[in-house]
Amino acid sequence: MAWFGDFGLLYPAALYLFAIPPLLVIAYLARERPRQVMVSSVIAFRALRAMRGERFGKRPRLRWTFFLELLILCLAVLAITGPYRLLQRSSVAIVFDNSAAMQALTTRGRSRFVTVREEMAAALSSNDSVIALYLTAPQPHQTGVFNGAEEALTAIKQASVTDAPEDAAAVAGLLSQLSANRRFSRVIFASYRQIADPLPPHIQVITAGEPIANYAIGSFTLSRESFGAAALHGRVTAANFSRSAQTLTVAIVADGKLAGRVQARVEAGEVAAFDFPNLVPAKLYRAQLEPSDGFPLDNIAYAAGSTVTVSILCVSPAPADAASLRTIPGVSLTTVPPASYTPSELASADVAIFEYSVPKELPAVNSLLVMPPAGDPVFNFDVRTASHLDLTGWPPIDPLTNGVNFHLLDLRSGQYFGVHPWMRPVVGGSGGALMLAGNRQGHRFISTGFNPLPYLGRANLPMSILTLNLLGYLAGLGAPGTPPRTGEEWTIPAGIREIVLPSGRKETVHGGKPFFSATMQGVYTLIAADGVRTLRAVNLADLATSDLENAPALKVQPGLETGDEQAVIKTSLTPYLIAAIMLLLVIESLLVYSHGRGTIPISSQ
Repeated sequence: MAWFGDFGLLYPAALYLFAIPPLLVIAYLARERPRQVMVSSVIAFRALRAMRGERFGKRPRLRWTFFLELLILCLAVLAITGPYRLLQRSSVAIVFDNSAAMQALTTRGRSRFVTVREEMAAALSSNDSVIALYLTAPQPHQTGVFNGAEEALTAIKQASVTDAPEDAAAVAGLLSQLSANRRFSRVIFASYRQIADPLPPHIQVITAGEPIANYAIGSFTLSRESFGAAALHGRVTAANFSRSAQTLTVAIVADGKLAGRVQARVEAGEVAAFDFPNLVPAKLYRAQLEPSDGFPLDNIAYAAGSTVTVSILCVSPAPADAASLRTIPGVSLTTVPPASYTPSELASADVAIFEYSVPKELPAVNSLLVMPPAGDPVFNFDVRTASHLDLTGWPPIDPLTNGVNFHLLDLRSGQYFGVHPWMRPVVGGSGGALMLAGNRQGHRFISTGFNPLPYLGRANLPMSILTLNLLGYLAGLGAPGTPPRTGEEWTIPAGIREIVLPSGRKETVHGGKPFFSATMQGVYTLIAADGVRTLRAVNLADLATSDLENAPALKVQPGLETGDEQAVIKTSLTPYLIAAIMLLLVIESLLVYSHGRGTIPISSQ
């Protein structure tokens, strides 16, 4: 980039094109210059053939058109170099709140978002400053820098409100940074929040955040109480952000059909739980809170039945044993032979089962080891094989043995375990422990000296109950599955190739994008490479945002002044050069026409 004081060139290499104008002189020397003769008849044209043209090399007689064309050519080369001028101009920063709370309706029936947008248009009228625009959700970020109010207002009109809450601390930090930057003569903060006193200099606040009574869903969770139970347990928490007690009603619709309805009286400022213990199996559940209010976003929440499914990876030389687990409601099964197993396959599994084998490194998920071999370097089991196993003891109260009639349990052949360094014995036999359990690196591990597979259901009820206990303990069933919140990043499961947003728009998942941030509340469809579709619900689920009666003011701390006092912007001069070229061409055409009218130029041959 070449610099000449306050001027510069975007493409200085184009200056080499100034070698072209001298060629214009050569063209003038090489051409036969015609003479203009007044004739009364075309018969005279024949006589003019004898007129000899001037030869190349004589002293050129350069007319005014030569210098005009030379100037036009030089201006064209200069326009190609992209000249610009540096201008010092004051700047304005706009921090526009586009978070979920801006969807709430004001007393005039319009949203806060629309209200502050209109007030910003009045505050920026005929402003020719450089304007930097920032949005607050899901995290504060700059959307662009605009030259004047007209460009900035166009960008503001194109901005959209999101369903994600803002990060109040991050917004306050941005305002502190902008107010301390000497480059900005003014900072406009347009939001439903106020700024706590003392108001920093240069900050102008535009608000539309009067208190609004609101009723909100705080969470909607589903859980499966145990393996083998088809029904789900639903729980909805709802808050009353008003100044009086209110009767709130929550209705749950499962795949379009009413599945339950619960009513409760909730005191002002309180949060109540609404339980639905036996929800029918469905793919999609929607919770609706009544009565309605001025902020409908938090009156609806979604949950997907598929999120309660437990994904099991079974590494076994006998895949038929594991296949029987598919008959258990809420189980998704993948089987892999031991020779093909790699640790990367655990990424999409909730529970791993290793039958007659052990992994070469400690699994990163809760795992069940069925009759593992002795002497492996990872678990180091002390194993003694027996043709018949004798049960001698088990804990009467334990999640692993709850409800199991061990007197009816026929274990047949198997193996006993010796003392293990970090796994405790749960079930004992005459030759040692028959079941071990322990925690390692934050994960649960169970090892059995007998095989609880295949799962036979009622055909072998004692063993089936024990199997369900083992898988339920490893899967952590009974804990609610909480859907992700808007604005939060969540991990995209392995194998997903496409995500369909609630709006219907599709996004392709690339290999280098393991996380996804949803700014829209609703149901997302995850499509795997094999076409399998999984639903994932995303909710606002933020009672701090839903409390429209008490929005805490932001605390903006004054910071050390930074930056230059004025912004330096580049103003392109190319449009002016093109306009000058067009004007010169028009002038040349008019003068040539005016000078040559009534005469016929004749060139001697």
